[in-house]
Amino acid sequence: MLPLIAPISFFALIAVCRSVGAAAAQASSSQSKIDTLLDCLHRNIPTSSIITPANTNFVNDSIRWTTLAAPSYSVLVNAGSEEDIATSIQCATQSNVTFLATGPRHGYSITLDSVQNGLEINTAFLDHLSVDPDANTLTAGGSVTFGQAIDALYPIGKEMPTGSCSCVGLLGGSLGGGVGRLSGLHGLVLDSLISVRLMLPNTTIITASKTENADIFWGIGGAGFNFGYVLNATYRIYDQVPNGLHLNADFKFPISQVQSYYERLDKMAKSQPKELSILTLFNYDADLNETIITANAVYAGPEADGRAAVQFLFDQNPLISNITSVPWINLLDTVGFGFTGPAICKRGNRRSQWVIGVNRLDPDAYTTASGIFQDMITRYPATLDSSIDVQLLPTQGIIAVPDNEAAYPWRSLIAHVLLEFKYTDAQLDGIVDGYARRIRDVIVRTAGTAGLNVYVSYSHGDETLEEIYGKQKLGRLAKLKKMIDPEGLFDAYHALPTAYP
Repeated sequence: MLPLIAPISFFALIAVCRSVGAAAAQASSSQSKIDTLLDCLHRNIPTSSIITPANTNFVNDSIRWTTLAAPSYSVLVNAGSEEDIATSIQCATQSNVTFLATGPRHGYSITLDSVQNGLEINTAFLDHLSVDPDANTLTAGGSVTFGQAIDALYPIGKEMPTGSCSCVGLLGGSLGGGVGRLSGLHGLVLDSLISVRLMLPNTTIITASKTENADIFWGIGGAGFNFGYVLNATYRIYDQVPNGLHLNADFKFPISQVQSYYERLDKMAKSQPKELSILTLFNYDADLNETIITANAVYAGPEADGRAAVQFLFDQNPLISNITSVPWINLLDTVGFGFTGPAICKRGNRRSQWVIGVNRLDPDAYTTASGIFQDMITRYPATLDSSIDVQLLPTQGIIAVPDNEAAYPWRSLIAHVLLEFKYTDAQLDGIVDGYARRIRDVIVRTAGTAGLNVYVSYSHGDETLEEIYGKQKLGRLAKLKKMIDPEGLFDAYHALPTAYP
């Protein structure tokens, strides 16, 4: 039998050599593309704006909110002008290097890891905003955050719908839809969008609105990241609720109350006031050393009306309750005992995010989901900072807008169930994914929807096109994609097809 060993080893060695040779050739080709890219950039952009991994600022200028499935870069351009952005896109395209234009770097999806050894175009300089209180408009650059918009509007007695975290990009949040606590009064964030200045994949800059490039404007509202980079946008703003004060009510309940709690919540959801939003979490509480239900209710109106609206939560006999009137400018850092404050905005953690859109809250399903969640954090204590967040947001302002006004497909949903897993060990990725899918399957079975409905800005990235964009919207979106970005230059985040079906 010995003579047979040599030929097998010989062919195995050839296979290994070929594999090593192919890898070396691929690496050489990749480096050649980067060299071509760098040459192009250095000829057209200030050298001080171009950095590589050897630069001490590289990590700080590229680190994202989550490290899970993050893109990787061989070159980073800190753009200082719109011309720098255009030149960077042109150089990357000519060099056949993938790229990603970034702002606050808070967007999440496992699809982002399609950018490997690419170019990051950092647009942090687009952090300017201006407000015209007489015209009731706010114009913001592509890197402005929700927090910056609130800071600008509150002192002049104005408001607009925002997301739930201050560090998320205003424009980035808008392009997916933009769900938040003021949706009952003002709709989605995108519903306040008046116009955008958009740099197309070919680096032409256009204005899009309901009267100019209207088809593109339609697509921007729900899938805008597929069509280029929004340099700035103008929004409609509104007079603040009286005195700019919101009733904030925080509660902690024992997990044993999950069934009765969701019976109350489901009943309330059927007549939810347009001023009231409720976020409910399953989370581990370090002070109590147990898994609990944390609830936050915000009422955008008079305190007396707010207290009446949240009385059903007091009737649930909370372990702890706290109710205060909070200025809008401080609201996002206050809600949920500070749950969405600065700590949640910290970059560089490993986070895995999943979502299910629902039209009803089935108490049995959430009881089962809480059990699966408790099993996970008990077996794997490294996941203790995880949570299940049920965002029950008022829908009156959302459904007041006709469905055909924008690409956003899920106006009828009453809540978004956000699964947020936080941990540090990459070896837990598969385990966390398994628990996430189990919980998602439980919730979607009783969601009252036709299958899985997914808000794109919260999506994990494993969902189908129909589950993210809605079958009824995909045909028109695909035609837009083919017209604007047939080469798929802006495909890193939930890419659209160029034909459907």
